Amino acid sequence: MAVLAADLPAGHVISAEDLVSVETTPSEGLRLLGPDTVTGMVLTRPVPAGSPLVASAVSDSALWPERGSALVAVRAAVLPQDVQAGTTVDLIPGGTAPEAAEEEDTEQASPGVVTALVHRVVADAGDGFGTESQVVEVVVPREAVGRVSDAVSAGEVQVAVVNPHEQTQNQDGERNR
Repeated sequence: MAVLAADLPAGHVISAEDLVSVETTPSEGLRLLGPDTVTGMVLTRPVPAGSPLVASAVSDSALWPERGSALVAVRAAVLPQDVQAGTTVDLIPGGTAPEAAEEEDTEQASPGVVTALVHRVVADAGDGFGTESQVVEVVVPREAVGRVSDAVSAGEVQVAVVNPHEQTQNQDGERNR
């Protein structure tokens, strides 16, 4: 099977130099891919070094970002700690009422807030609390590009890390907050 030799971002075209071949026993439920299969394919999401390549992580097409989404650069004066490729974030345009995020309906994001996936952090002032701006490239739904771009050009976007476990369900099948 093919294993990545280094951390690679979504959209990266896989070359032979990116891969290490590892012998393994086939596993049910996972479609592990070999180095010959994935060379020339495109990563559909960020993948860390040492990860085996599975069918859902690659695409035959060099079309990236995926249809219906776009890549946007967001300048932020402050970023939460440990924002990196693959982190899910909410982009909060200036003027969005904080109490809107506390509504009972967890299925719907508050108006104006756009959930995005970090493609990469382009510039970082260090600990995320410096006075210099940082630039983060994020993948957003295509219909939100105008709203995000307007807020970015006005310098009014905050970036909030989304808890990856907030969509978990309790034993009764109810969503946890």
